Amino acid sequence: MDTKNRFSANQSEPFIPVHPGELIKEEIEFRGLSQRKLAQEIGVSYSQFNEILNGKRQLTSETALLVEAALGIEAQPLLRIQLDYNLQQAKSSPSFLERVSRIHRVAAL
Repeated sequence: MDTKNRFSANQSEPFIPVHPGELIKEEIEFRGLSQRKLAQEIGVSYSQFNEILNGKRQLTSETALLVEAALGIEAQPLLRIQLDYNLQQAKSSPSFLERVSRIHRVAAL
C-alpha cells in the first residue's frame, strides 16, 4: 500500500475556529438584549465588550465569569472555545509556523 497517499488525522484540513464572542453575541441577540446595557451591567466598557463580541479581542477569564453571572452561560466552555480559537489562529499563521520550524527540539536533561 502506498503510504504517501494514506489519510491521517494530522493531514486533515483544520476546522474554522469560532471565537466565543460570536456565540455570546448570538445569545444576546436571541434574547433581545442590548450589548450596551449588558456591558454596563457587567462593568465592562461597551467598546471592549463589542470587540469581544466581534472577535477582535480575547475573552478573558474575568469577562467569561461576568458573562456567566449575567447570562448563565458557563465560563469554562467559553474559555475552552477561546483556547481552541487561539491555537487554531497560531497554527494558521505563516510567520508563527516559520518561527516554530526554526526551533530545535531540546533533549531531556
